[in-house]
Amino acid sequence: MKYNQEKNNDVNRRFYKVKAKCGHVGRKKCVWVVFATTAYSAKEAAKRVREFKRVKHSHKDAIAWVEEITQEEFIEIKANNDADPYLHCKNVQEQRKIEDFESRIEPDFRNIIVENKTRDVTYKKKKQSIIDREMRKYYNQAKTGEAV
Repeated sequence: MKYNQEKNNDVNRRFYKVKAKCGHVGRKKCVWVVFATTAYSAKEAAKRVREFKRVKHSHKDAIAWVEEITQEEFIEIKANNDADPYLHCKNVQEQRKIEDFESRIEPDFRNIIVENKTRDVTYKKKKQSIIDREMRKYYNQAKTGEAV
């Protein structure tokens, strides 16, 4: 009972602004947006923003920072986000019509790092398979008594 009463008590709620990585702008790209939310702690604020639409939910680095703000700043950020056409797009065509939108798009370094690791692993596996093949060939020749 006490837990539910505490949750319903708005006195303990604080205002936070959270910078989050948003998607739907192309592969290996992202847009950083500052969202305003209310929560009991910074951790809860980050968790709530991570579930917002367009935020890259599964990325560990989806939240850049969380900062406590005043109610006036909260209202200002909410108004800015309501006026931001990117946050209200329903499809790619609408997104392309936004003026100067390309300047907001940044490379998503997480995907670049993951791609490089994948490429390194693929290279190492291929190299190991070549070594294994050469070793089998060498041992087969040694078993049959052929010159190496």
